[in-house]
Amino acid sequence: MAEDKKEQLKSPTQTRREMTRIAAQGPSVKKEKPRTYVLVHGAWHGGWVWNAKGVAAALRAKGHTVTTPTLTGIGERKGNAAAGYDLETHVQDIVDHIEMENLQDIHLVGWSYGGVVVTGVLARITERVKSVIYFDAFVPDDGQSLFDYAEPAVRPTMLSCKAANKFVPPIPMSVFGVKDPAVIEYVQARQVDQAWQTYFQPVKALKVRPNIPHAYIRCTDFDNPSFDAFLEKFKKDPLFTTYVLKTSHHAMLTAPKETIELLAKAR
Repeated sequence: MAEDKKEQLKSPTQTRREMTRIAAQGPSVKKEKPRTYVLVHGAWHGGWVWNAKGVAAALRAKGHTVTTPTLTGIGERKGNAAAGYDLETHVQDIVDHIEMENLQDIHLVGWSYGGVVVTGVLARITERVKSVIYFDAFVPDDGQSLFDYAEPAVRPTMLSCKAANKFVPPIPMSVFGVKDPAVIEYVQARQVDQAWQTYFQPVKALKVRPNIPHAYIRCTDFDNPSFDAFLEKFKKDPLFTTYVLKTSHHAMLTAPKETIELLAKAR
């Protein structure tokens, strides 16, 4: 004989007590799933730029997995420069890093020249990337190079280095909107000249972007018309969410708290 199941109704007093308990707890907050970040630095720098003011460490403290690989020939890998390298070398660096660490569902972040690198990486291992974040970065189309977007003031130096087959020296920190003497001293002591080939080699990019979240973060204390153009372009692109941060190009050093917050929420 089937058991007769009757709904257990609560008395008005029980209902009021339950509602009071729920109200006291406050609204439920959905805890965000931890992310996996790969933070790619820009020209002349190294993975150290994400670590100097604790950006990577703070994201890890929030429960995220964060890696800050350094590209061939610069940073602590400057000893590898003699063998020669180009943009494709740097793309391969990040692809190898991701595959060797078996990273999946990556939030791929490219800062400055790193934007060119992550564009190439996205084309190579699209299936591993959950979102792409261009942090005050170059976003080249397929077949374009960084030089195609370089400002007129820096083009002569790049061209002369190419003609002489010499490495390209860093741009003065003042150009990037950095005013803190301590930050300038710290960065200049660690910058390394970079192979001219990395600026002139065209990127192999996807002709159609994958349907995943993209973000563009613009740091407005750095005067760069190309970056302004990227911002305006992506404001109209449904795949992109855009953000503006009033600080120097080296936001991870001059506005680390804001950088951490943006990276944690960027889609």
